[in-house]
Amino acid sequence: MQTMLRMLKASGSAFPGAKGKIGLAIFIVFTVIALFGSVLAPYPKNFIGFDSWLAPSFAHWLGTDSYGQDVLSQMIYGTSTSFWVGIIAGLITTVIGVTVGVISGFKGGWIEESLMRVVDLFLIIPTLALMIILASFLPSMGIGSTILIIGCLSWLYMARSIRSQTMSERQSGYVEAARMVGMKDTEIMFREILPNIIPVILANQVLVTTQAVLAEAGLSFLGLGDPTNVSWGTILALANANNAVMFHAWWWILPPGLAIACFCFGFILIGNGILEKYRANRGNAAL
Repeated sequence: MQTMLRMLKASGSAFPGAKGKIGLAIFIVFTVIALFGSVLAPYPKNFIGFDSWLAPSFAHWLGTDSYGQDVLSQMIYGTSTSFWVGIIAGLITTVIGVTVGVISGFKGGWIEESLMRVVDLFLIIPTLALMIILASFLPSMGIGSTILIIGCLSWLYMARSIRSQTMSERQSGYVEAARMVGMKDTEIMFREILPNIIPVILANQVLVTTQAVLAEAGLSFLGLGDPTNVSWGTILALANANNAVMFHAWWWILPPGLAIACFCFGFILIGNGILEKYRANRGNAAL
């Protein structure tokens, strides 16, 4: 218990001000729900055994849907899917974006031009539209396919951001010193420059994670997600398909939308906290 408290205290100190700590608290709440959803949910996943369209009550805190399912239980199970899609797709995006950004920013020349023209080419097409096109050609759209599509198409803006930061770091004295001692370009990029832009990478990662959650919700709402898994997007899609608005079933519509908004808001606060600490450290180093 003391070890866990020390870890939480250390994590909290990484984010200055109230914004970063609030974002971290929101992230911890969603992490707990995603990890222990099966324990926290009052009823089994997809359990159908109640009357339809029941308003919120002590027995069903968020009421029931048109199928007679407990909405709170579905929300808790949906948190796990949306959470892990966001986290894993965000990691894939980060790996691709950082690799392309660091190489293009450090190497320059034809390598930079080639990589940036590829980025520009993909930026012409709206990302969500490209995801929809790819999803429509796949024989089946499981969670793995959703994660790969989102992760492999969301790195473009991150690559540009990391490229700009790498170009700035390339002019630093420690890079020249590394060249003078005979370090290879790969070593300089990933052993010298990369550690110095970690805060910028983390700030970008929290943004691409929120984009991944929104993309999954969008694909599921359009019927292109995994129909066998519960997520915030599928809950919204089912509410829309079953005319929840006409039945005034606000308890079926608002919770998934609010969950998406809170999750994204928490990650944005974390990103702002990281950038504030980074700017403060850079400013102190310049004094």
